Amino acid sequence: MRFCVRFERRSTMIQPNDVLKAAEEDWEEFKKQASRDPLFYNGPGDLLDTAEGRAKFCRLNETGVFRKPDPDFPTHKIWVFNLQGKGMTIKKRSRVDPSLMEDIDYDADGNETGKSYEPA
Repeated sequence: MRFCVRFERRSTMIQPNDVLKAAEEDWEEFKKQASRDPLFYNGPGDLLDTAEGRAKFCRLNETGVFRKPDPDFPTHKIWVFNLQGKGMTIKKRSRVDPSLMEDIDYDADGNETGKSYEPA
């Protein structure tokens, strides 16, 4: 007897840059689809601003590196190094000294576990 194992990728979640790819005529449909995404967030600030949001991001996203534009430094990115279900590190330009990068480590529940700085 042979067993066939089939691996399926989970449904594709909307990525941050997808909003830039949505055509004007498809905008309403894109918004409906986005609101069904498990990481949909339309509150103040950002999903990663709260422990609950970070925990959700950590749990639902695969292990990998994610980036998005930094609203405080438009020419730079915020980097998220995610280890699915274990924790994450968010790396961004320091708000105190822009010549440094701030690395903040979080556990799987989104609570800060450490902070370090390195030259930008």
